[in-house]
Amino acid sequence: MDLTKLNNEIQREKSCIDDLIKMIGMHTQENRLEEAAQLGRDLQNSIATIQKLEQQRNFYITAKRLAKQGVICGVVKRCAEKV
Repeated sequence: MDLTKLNNEIQREKSCIDDLIKMIGMHTQENRLEEAAQLGRDLQNSIATIQKLEQQRNFYITAKRLAKQGVICGVVKRCAEKV
């Protein structure tokens, strides 16, 4: 995933969070607490996703900054080997 795609994905997740917050408020006002609780869990997942994407974005930015300084570097897809 490149930097533009990461930024777009972060924006989508932030929009999703805004919608979830509004929906949680609506469900809470109408006393549908189980639905609000589920949306709260979804909200936590979205926040965790944003944190992960932000870390990836910072990694890309660091790599680009190092490349501008003349350091040969690049971002590669992580490949974990199962033992």
